Amino acid sequence: MKRVFKILVSLLIMGLVFSCGNKKPQPVAVPEPSSGTSEAPLIKIHVIQKSTNPTPYWVNKKWEIGKDELGRKVIFMTVEGQRNTKEKAEIEAESKKIARLSELIKQVATREFAVAKQGMLNDETELDTYFEETIAAVSKNVNISGAMNVEDYWEYIQETQGESSKTYWRYVKRYAMDYETYQKAVKQAWEPVAKKVPPELKNKAQSVLENLSKSQDLSE
Repeated sequence: MKRVFKILVSLLIMGLVFSCGNKKPQPVAVPEPSSGTSEAPLIKIHVIQKSTNPTPYWVNKKWEIGKDELGRKVIFMTVEGQRNTKEKAEIEAESKKIARLSELIKQVATREFAVAKQGMLNDETELDTYFEETIAAVSKNVNISGAMNVEDYWEYIQETQGESSKTYWRYVKRYAMDYETYQKAVKQAWEPVAKKVPPELKNKAQSVLENLSKSQDLSE
């Protein structure tokens, strides 16, 4: 009798263990989706006041090759400052002149070389190294101080993003550099590099250099 009782107790314990071991896990509670969004609110720009209406086309151009009032070929470049007063914004733009114009001259040279060699070279990759070295030297050699301030533009801006808002002044200065000044810097930069060009590529390289001055209506 005792033996039967022990067997029944053993079966009961096994049944309890088995039933607990096979119990399905309860799903983790999923939080309700938020009604908000993780994306940052769009920035909205409102021009409260401007020096000229409509806004001059050149304000949003980094640079362009064109002609001045006397018909001379020049490179126009823009530099801007943004501060809490118009005076400070103008000062900031002026303080950026040297560094910014040097950077833009490098962009001009890069574009000109790319246009000049189009359709002229089959082995352009072999010459790219020499052109890149020349382009890097141009911005260092060019006389930035010769660039003249020819136009100014300013605007008072309100910028909103979500519930936050701020106002500031944007001051843009347009400079003009005589194209011959730039051309002289290119020639000076090319002279030491030209000595490194392999003899079989010298004629093609020279053709590209001569084609640079033919660039018209380039801009960024």
